[in-house]
Parts: sequence; structure tokens; C-alpha cells
Amino acid sequence: MGLLNSLFGSGKKEVKPTIYTEQTCNSCGDVVKRPFEDGDYVFKPGLACGKCSATTLITAVYGQYPPEKH
Repeated sequence: MGLLNSLFGSGKKEVKPTIYTEQTCNSCGDVVKRPFEDGDYVFKPGLACGKCSATTLITAVYGQYPPEKH
């Protein structure tokens, strides 16, 4: 059965991660996680900080899988 599953799939739907971007404020250090947007990359200047209005910097782009259902 293992060979058949590898050839034709196990019938389970492939779960894809959700991609997130983290922005860190250069002044107060506040970190904001938001959904990834086209054009995001690490070290790109971000939006103004919501707490102190200083410039933010994109410090991480990563994928996160949803919790598994048992």
C-alpha cells in the first residue's frame, strides 16, 4: 500500500502553511506579526510603528502550519 500512496497520494489534502511577516520597531522594539504581502523581504523598511510612530523594519518572514486535528 505504501507504493500506491506514494504514486497516487494518500487521499489526504495537502496542508499549506500560512506565511507571516514580522515587523520590529527601530525605536521602541515593538514586534508586529501580520500576513505576508507580495514584495515583503527581511530588512525591508516597514510601516510606521503603531505605538511610537517610528520606522519599523521587516525582521522575519516565515510559514506557520495550522495545528493538527486528531
